[in-house]
Formats: sequence, C-alpha cells, structure tokens
Amino acid sequence: MHATSYYFLLLTLFISAILVLAFWFMSWKIWFVALLVMAAWTPLVLKIMTSIYQKYQWLALLFVMVVAQGGHTIEHTAQMVQLHVLRLYGAQAAGLIGALNIEWVHLVWNTWILLMCPLLLYYFRKNPWLWILFIFAIYHEIEHIVMVATYVRTGVPGSPGLLAKGGLIGGGLPIIRPDLHFLYAVFEEALIIAAYYREIKKRLQLEPANNEVTSGTIAGA
Repeated sequence: MHATSYYFLLLTLFISAILVLAFWFMSWKIWFVALLVMAAWTPLVLKIMTSIYQKYQWLALLFVMVVAQGGHTIEHTAQMVQLHVLRLYGAQAAGLIGALNIEWVHLVWNTWILLMCPLLLYYFRKNPWLWILFIFAIYHEIEHIVMVATYVRTGVPGSPGLLAKGGLIGGGLPIIRPDLHFLYAVFEEALIIAAYYREIKKRLQLEPANNEVTSGTIAGA
C-alpha cells in the first residue's frame, strides 16, 4: 500500500470514529451511523479495488467479496452483541440496519455469493477454498429458499430453516438461528479471505521470477 493509501486509511478511520462518537453522544440512529460509516469507507475500497484490477484484473472481484462479506459478518456480529450482551430481543436485535433483516434480503445476499463462486472458479479454478465456499454456498442457498418458502406460506418470518434449533433436518442443532447464521457468515468470510490470500501470495511469488526474466531479456539484448 502506498503512503497516500495509508493517509486515506487514517482519514477514513478518523471519520468512522467521529461517527461512532456521534452515535453515543448525540443519540443518532444506529442504522444512520452504519450507512454513513459505509459511505466513508467506499472511496478507499474503490481505490484499492481499482489498483488491484489494474494489476491483477479478476482478483479485484475476489477483493470486493472479502469486503462485502466482511460487512455482512459485522452485521451478524452486531446482532450477537444485541442478543447476548445487551439482552435485546425481536426488532431491537436485528443488527445495525434492521430494515435489511428480512427473509428476501438474506436470500438475495446468499444468491449473490453463490453466483460469484462459479465466476471466480472460472479464473481461479485451482483454488480449494473457493470450491469449499461454492459447496457451502449451495447448501446455504437451499436453506434460505426453504426459509423464504416458509415465510411466503405462513407469513411468519424467522423460521429455523434446516439446521437451526427446530429445523427440518432432525429437529436441527441445539443452537438458535441467529447464532447459527453468525457462524455461517464467519465461516464464509474465512473461506473468502483464505481464497484471496492464496491468490495474492501466488502472484507475489511469481513477480520476482517475471522480473528476473525481463531483466535477463533486456541484458541479453
């Protein structure tokens, strides 16, 4: 990362800290602060994404997935804090942007993750972490389709799906849906980061060899 990017990062962190303080001391709505923080980080993310695309092309899409799923994981983490630390329930424990905590949004998000997998595997087909992500995303998509189908049929959101407590597969695991899907989000983010790190490491290892070949060609000329 260049020096200008470090300054950019520090500025973004400073703005984010100011917004969090505004939430605590000025009683701003948490969803409003969350949107402002996302807006503050967007220029830096776009700058890094553009830089990666110029050098590594499709690796930029994998970087976008790292950032996007990271934000999604933060949302799930916020819900865990609301449930298990603040002891909030119902609409008060819907994450940072509660309006997005609906069945259709969850389905659309997981559909996006699923569709990105075969596209990325076309370019990074030897990446084992992407294959694991793809397989898990298929299961995750099926579970959210079941949840949406239940919601459409009953009009009641928040069904346990397949594996949460009370789920369709053997009554589910002894863990409620928000906790289980928090673990899903963390697992998917870990897989995406591992896939991204593998591709970055591979390209950084190839660069010295490419530079040596270029230097040798020039010297030979």
